[in-house]
Amino acid sequence: MLIVLQVLHVAVAATAFAITLSMGGALRRAGGQGREVKSAIAALTMRSGQLAGIFGILTLLTGLALVFYMGGFKVVAPAIHAGMGIVLVMILHGALFMRPTSQRIIAAADQDDASWSAAVKRFNIGHGIMQLLWLVTLVLMFIKR
Repeated sequence: MLIVLQVLHVAVAATAFAITLSMGGALRRAGGQGREVKSAIAALTMRSGQLAGIFGILTLLTGLALVFYMGGFKVVAPAIHAGMGIVLVMILHGALFMRPTSQRIIAAADQDDASWSAAVKRFNIGHGIMQLLWLVTLVLMFIKR
């Protein structure tokens, strides 16, 4: 059962990390395109963010399942505690920063290229922070002590 939980946990974490990797480039390439292209990419960005959020929550839940299967928080390494804390920070970052930024991108699809570029820049900054936090979390999963 431990192996199944570990594989599931790493799989959902890797999916949450990877699902939005192409969004920044797609948003940049959509700049200068028509409203339809921008709207489609903005909608895809919003949907990818929602899926990443679901997989982020699944990462937290499978992590909790692993912790309790192994005997509780007193038994697991401090790196696991740190990783769970970072996942909570990412969930908050996604809800309080990334989601509103994605909505700005959707609104900017109907505006000029300067509005689009500003919204994409803000998204890419937040997305870069999120990806860095995911990378740290994925590394922490493999630290044993």
